[in-house]
Amino acid sequence: MQHIVFLTLTILSHICASLFFAKPRFNKIITAVIWLLYSSVFFVLSPEGYINYFISVALHLTLFFVTTTGRAVEKGFLFFSYATTYTCFSTLFNMLVQVVDSMTVKVILAFVCMAVMQFVLYRLLLPSFQKVAKYIREGWGKFYAVVLSFWVLIIGQFLFTWMELINGVDKILCLITIVAFCFTYIAIFNSMKNIVELSREKQKSLHTELLQAQVDAQAMETEQVRQNRHDMRHHYQELLSMALEGKTEKIIEYLKIQSKSIEAMNTGHFCEHETINNILKVFHQKATSQNITIDIRAAAKPDISVPSPALVTIVANILENALHGAVESKAKSPNITVSIKHKSGHLVISCENTCSQSLKFEEMPEYLQGIGIHSVISTAEKYNGSCRFSASDGVFSCTIIMDE
Repeated sequence: MQHIVFLTLTILSHICASLFFAKPRFNKIITAVIWLLYSSVFFVLSPEGYINYFISVALHLTLFFVTTTGRAVEKGFLFFSYATTYTCFSTLFNMLVQVVDSMTVKVILAFVCMAVMQFVLYRLLLPSFQKVAKYIREGWGKFYAVVLSFWVLIIGQFLFTWMELINGVDKILCLITIVAFCFTYIAIFNSMKNIVELSREKQKSLHTELLQAQVDAQAMETEQVRQNRHDMRHHYQELLSMALEGKTEKIIEYLKIQSKSIEAMNTGHFCEHETINNILKVFHQKATSQNITIDIRAAAKPDISVPSPALVTIVANILENALHGAVESKAKSPNITVSIKHKSGHLVISCENTCSQSLKFEEMPEYLQGIGIHSVISTAEKYNGSCRFSASDGVFSCTIIMDE
């Protein structure tokens, strides 16, 4: 009786995990039909016995990957996290029912074990994973290895409990392994959270730097206005003196010189959008200070619907990445070209920078997507945008298109 109950609960648990642990590839009806067929096969193929167990795991893994979308490494991490957690609770259940004679108690134990497992999965593991997964683009291999190692270890102990070849010492070892698995998972997610915090701190530092640049720019403009007001009296006196003497040609020459001087003072103005303009100012100064040629052509309107924090995340990360790429290229004449324009109701942000000649790709591989690039991608997608990255012939290119 308890096997039927636990098997039914197992099927429901597996189906729920397959539906909610990753984004479904098909609509709800098709997904439901697929997993309904799976459940009927699972009812026939009892999980008891190591051969049936591995068959069920292989079948479940295949269907899970077929019916969901997303990065394979993340889906694999989630699947084996679920498989290991399920195996832990199944081991506990089998250990408990061996010392209980009452069928009613065994059924209650089945419900309790499965309920606690669902709480661990959906209130602890999955929310923690979803919070940190979007910030982590590399380094999944070590997390994967830890989960697989525990899965293999716990499976061996699980199979012994099925065959009832477990003594008191083995039970203690099982419990120690399960506890070690729990503490290891806590350590894994703490490591992931540290990565998230680093990402957030990086974004905060970008915002702080740009805010400081804005304050400095306002102070400089105020000082410049004061200086211009002070100098204007002298300019008027000089022009009046030349006019009284009838020196028309000197007046024209003098005005041309002053016009060029004013243009030189205005080179820090790139576009009408205040946030984007401040970002461009900061990185123009950074590039110039490192002898990197930077060509900026910006025509961003002041009334873009994308909020300023999102623009900071996208534009600043793009330019910071371009700056690092140009520096690391070791080229004799590194350069950066930035274009920001409006086209067909979209804001188009393009950037090209000198990079290593060995860097070549049409679509950016996952191992190159650091925190900055991932922040750009996730922020652009949030505002119905798309990103394109490529590299060839020593030039790294990126284009971001978003609704205005």
